[in-house]
Amino acid sequence: MKNYFLFLFVLVTINIHSQETKDTLREENIETVVINDKDYEKVNYSFALKKEINSKLRSVNPNSAYEMGLRFNNNLGKGIVSNVILFLHKTDEKDKLTDLEINFYKIDTLTNKPGEKINSQQIIYTPKNRHRGNVKINVEKFRIPFPAAGIVVTVKWLPTKDHDKSVGPAIRFTNYDERLTYTRFDNDPTKWSDKMNFSQKNGLYTNVMIGMEVYIKKRKTDE
Repeated sequence: MKNYFLFLFVLVTINIHSQETKDTLREENIETVVINDKDYEKVNYSFALKKEINSKLRSVNPNSAYEMGLRFNNNLGKGIVSNVILFLHKTDEKDKLTDLEINFYKIDTLTNKPGEKINSQQIIYTPKNRHRGNVKINVEKFRIPFPAAGIVVTVKWLPTKDHDKSVGPAIRFTNYDERLTYTRFDNDPTKWSDKMNFSQKNGLYTNVMIGMEVYIKKRKTDE
């Protein structure tokens, strides 16, 4: 995990409520499923930042093509992305709900920022309500690889037909001891930034709460 995020000149509204807790990155083997091939098993891994503070990105101006994502390093060496988890906050009644576009980017080893886009098809999530909760989006059919150099998973709030300037759903933030979040606007690859930080604690940085599940196939006889 490397440094990340913040950009200026985007109309976003942030509500921050801090708690004094320590953040950890969770990596756990959560399930093993035997697939059709009797010689292999499908092993799933879950990656996410632990919720430690009550803060959120309340609303976004989608007309600026605002995009925010979290970086995941690959300590597995391989894998296919099966699910993306969005940790959503309650959206204010005055903010309209809009569709979210989910994207995946390789890490550019020269800039250490999001580089080549991995998914060739548009992946859309339509929010069902304004409630706070976790949403799991299955992306297994898109066959998104988990690159050895890591991946950035992003969300983009899409414009509405009325060109509203303040939309949800609201997404949760937490703190962590690394800068893992990137943002940009105007779909400009030169505008990726990792400088956003609202934490008032030394050594802790604000990060967006996005989770990811990946799977790898292993021979049953592999250690």
